[in-house]
Amino acid sequence: MHRTNITRRTLLAGGVGLAALAGTACATGGQTSSSSNDGAAGAAKAASVRSFDMHADTIDVLAMVGHTPYSKFNDKFSGTLASTNAQVSADRMGDVGWVQCYSIWVPDTEGDDKGDIPAIDWYHEAVKWFKGQMDQLGDRFTQVRSFSQIPSVLDEGKVAAILTVENGACVDQDLKVVDEFAEDGVLIAGITWNFKNAMGAGNQYPDVALTDLGVKYLESLEDHGIVADVSHINEKGFWAVDRYATKPFVATHSNARAVCGHLRNLTDDQFAAIAARGGVVGLNFNESFVRDGGNAYTFDDLAAHVQHWLQVGGEDIIALGSDRDGAVVPTWIADCSSQESLFARFEERFGDDVARKLFFDNAMRFFGSL
Repeated sequence: MHRTNITRRTLLAGGVGLAALAGTACATGGQTSSSSNDGAAGAAKAASVRSFDMHADTIDVLAMVGHTPYSKFNDKFSGTLASTNAQVSADRMGDVGWVQCYSIWVPDTEGDDKGDIPAIDWYHEAVKWFKGQMDQLGDRFTQVRSFSQIPSVLDEGKVAAILTVENGACVDQDLKVVDEFAEDGVLIAGITWNFKNAMGAGNQYPDVALTDLGVKYLESLEDHGIVADVSHINEKGFWAVDRYATKPFVATHSNARAVCGHLRNLTDDQFAAIAARGGVVGLNFNESFVRDGGNAYTFDDLAAHVQHWLQVGGEDIIALGSDRDGAVVPTWIADCSSQESLFARFEERFGDDVARKLFFDNAMRFFGSL
């Protein structure tokens, strides 16, 4: 069966390349290839760049090293959100004004990446770690508990940290967990990951519908002001969300299936459904979702998804959802220090207005309107 995601095991086994994470090529835009498409150099550095990244798995790679699937690779990642050898680290964000959605990925109960503790315990341990980081690093971060806080946090020169959840498996049969989400400041929550949970299923099970509990979960998210995230849910579940949702929803980290046929990517009809509600879709940097066959891609390959979305009228829908620390990425985009040069490349290709919409303005407009 066609896999619907890389495994955490593949990522942590070394697919990212820790030498690249240390950084020199990414920070400078330097290349080892003669092709200009293999890096983000080429345009003058834009001033006052702001970035709103809707998805990164940094919490898990740092907080959950004592648990499967991270435990076998606990010598690879260490540090804090301020300074770490993972892909997203505040000390490598440069002069970019940064809004970062830090996701708690909750493992499924099957597959190569199943967890070794109950999903609710996983959530509790990860959220406790995140809260500790916010307390310890208050001079560098502010947890945004309302999207209206973002401008003032950025004006203070801090990272605006948004807590999100990837996979509602920790809810199981108890919707009171959504109350916990709200108390913890979760602002975006997914429904499934790749396999089945009590709410529905990811693309490993294309024929599983959204369950009655899944509909109630969606309603509870909306009642708590938490935005539903349809990345990972299968198509049957997606269209059920579209049918039952009363508020806009988003796909935080999903690309265009017309460009790369991976089942994790969105069809044009799905993209149009999100657009019709005024939601946003985040560009994912993972190799398997950028071009067919995966493997290291070029800037042209990544830009092709943006180009396609522009062609179908998505200029005000496109955003960023890098999937960093959950994604295998080529060395030229290997960590967050590449963000300014990546912005410059998108600006060169599509113009300043589109680049700013992609990197910040569209996500800020959407979430700021809630």
